[in-house]
Amino acid sequence: MDKKGPTIKLGLELAACGIPLGLALRLIQMCAFFDFETGFYTGAGEVLAWLSLLLPAAAAVLAGAFFFRNSRAFTGRGPEPAKAPGPARGTVGFAGFSGGVLLVGGAYMLKDYMSYVRFGMNQFDSTTGGWMHLLLAALSIAAGFLHILTALWMALGREPYKKAPLLYLPGVLWGLSLLVVVYVFHARSASLVENLFSVFSTVFLLMSLTALCRVLAGAGEREAARRLFIYGGLASALVIPYDLSNVALAVMGRTYYGELPAIYALSRLSVCLFVLSFMLDCYRTGVDKALDGARARHSDG
Repeated sequence: MDKKGPTIKLGLELAACGIPLGLALRLIQMCAFFDFETGFYTGAGEVLAWLSLLLPAAAAVLAGAFFFRNSRAFTGRGPEPAKAPGPARGTVGFAGFSGGVLLVGGAYMLKDYMSYVRFGMNQFDSTTGGWMHLLLAALSIAAGFLHILTALWMALGREPYKKAPLLYLPGVLWGLSLLVVVYVFHARSASLVENLFSVFSTVFLLMSLTALCRVLAGAGEREAARRLFIYGGLASALVIPYDLSNVALAVMGRTYYGELPAIYALSRLSVCLFVLSFMLDCYRTGVDKALDGARARHSDG
């Protein structure tokens, strides 16, 4: 008789629980135990900072173990928003939303570069980097258009990525360019936790976009879907609490040295939400529920 073990569904729930936990711990730490002028923690700030990083990451790693264990339950079948009921079409909405945010972010970065060239004034640290800033701006615009087109294609039930497997490459290159900019210009906070947050959240977001590219193209099937869930879970556990808290702090007028600009945070956050919604749709259509959590059958003789 087959016995049920940890399931993909349980892994998704575990990863999802880490997001509000990390967000709550980080907001408490930043609002009550952080000196924005010096960039150093006060009181229990350092302990809370490490907890806000490690607890969600641990939940995502455990969820990843559940995804890996149930690899055979992945069918490689992608989401089908055009055939889904209304509530299941969140992927289409998040694809369009992230596309709009990326377009605005790219245009704003180009505007900042023109201001720097003409008047010597800039808002982004990366603007002085010249080609790195311009490359990220251009890829933001390209990925933004691509996400908007993806939303339209999904709504219409079309799958152009399977005919052109490298079509999502601008999205992957955007993630790679973002990682370079984050590492060069923003991973220099006085806090080690802040630096780990900014770099590793971007790394896992890039890896999830690489897996997403393969899933959209229909390449690798089960392996690609498994990697999307593993890396997407890790990206969600780090990106959403970190960027959402930073956006909230920016709204309150609180900034600190080394933080990611709000437009970067919004771009990362919107793309991560798209990846997470895609994963949830993949679970609905691309996971064999009969094999999810099933253990191998053992014979007695």
